[in-house]
Amino acid sequence: MPRLPSRLVAQASQRNPLLALVLRTCRDPTSAALELKWLRDYAVQHCVHTRGNWRPLLFRLCAARSRGYPLQYLLGSEFFGDLEIKCKPGVLIPRSETATAVTHFVNQFNPAAFNLPPRLRVLDLCTGTGCISLLFAHLFPKQRTPVKALQIVGVDIAPEAVQLAEENRRALLDQAAISSLQNLRYIQADLFPPEESQQTSVPSLIGRLEALGQLEWDVILSNPPYISPNGFNRDTSRSVRNFEPKLALVPMAANGLADADHGDVFYPRILEIADQVGGKVVLLEVADLDQAERVAAMALRYDWEGVEIWRDELFSHDDTKYIGRIRVLGTGHGRSVLCWRKAASSWLRRDGESNTTGVASG
Repeated sequence: MPRLPSRLVAQASQRNPLLALVLRTCRDPTSAALELKWLRDYAVQHCVHTRGNWRPLLFRLCAARSRGYPLQYLLGSEFFGDLEIKCKPGVLIPRSETATAVTHFVNQFNPAAFNLPPRLRVLDLCTGTGCISLLFAHLFPKQRTPVKALQIVGVDIAPEAVQLAEENRRALLDQAAISSLQNLRYIQADLFPPEESQQTSVPSLIGRLEALGQLEWDVILSNPPYISPNGFNRDTSRSVRNFEPKLALVPMAANGLADADHGDVFYPRILEIADQVGGKVVLLEVADLDQAERVAAMALRYDWEGVEIWRDELFSHDDTKYIGRIRVLGTGHGRSVLCWRKAASSWLRRDGESNTTGVASG
């Protein structure tokens, strides 16, 4: 990371010594000033309730931020789409790019798709804060499809993530704005079977679903750990490396795997789970376009009818390209891989589109 020009630090110190502290992490005076405002507002509001002095609290917040401590952990929340999601140390912070992909995904559902089931069953694997399933539950009813009810289960291996996801569900449910959250629950489970798992004390996902009496699911969503060890050290920020849970970012894997293969560990298992539960649509987050291509190739080997890659910015189909048989939508970094079975083609307005015969025919 390049050093900050001393001129910027001096100017910030003259304006406000606390601004100089925040600038150490923000690296940009405008962003630092905005963060300082948010931290001050938080400190003042917190001390209204505790009847304390907000100035010492603000100093501690700014000092922590200067060390790279995530702003979302300091403020206790982050917006994900238009939902405010609680954030706590030990659970991955939601990213805006993920919210963009989830929103675009929901918008693909066709209100005229009369073969949609009356109850749509959705699995959110590696749920973290629960942000993906919560935003899906918030947005999907607005599509006015024939679906009458949602049944959603979010899954994570970390108990602190399951607890926080449930806190977020209850907080949003208390707002009485998202009735679909009534049929949303979070469970602790390991995606891998016992013979492949390094977490022997956590029950397997398939075992938990059997116990729930629900082994059939329509939609699988997942933002799994997907960063390789080298990518974690090379590409992530100091704040991410030092303060966010590595377990949610870098897959645990056996020694001897190539670096890229290490980052891909979860995808074959999620596609296998989709087969086991009869999944008809899968949306997977990925790190970049290279990983997206590898995951798309995996999906084709599992005989999905259609496979697409989405980039970060999804404004129009004018930004469509092809990599072999795979359609790539949008601009920016590779972000998601969408897979669908033939039965779900009409759900997503993709009738007649297939990767099995080359380029999409629709």
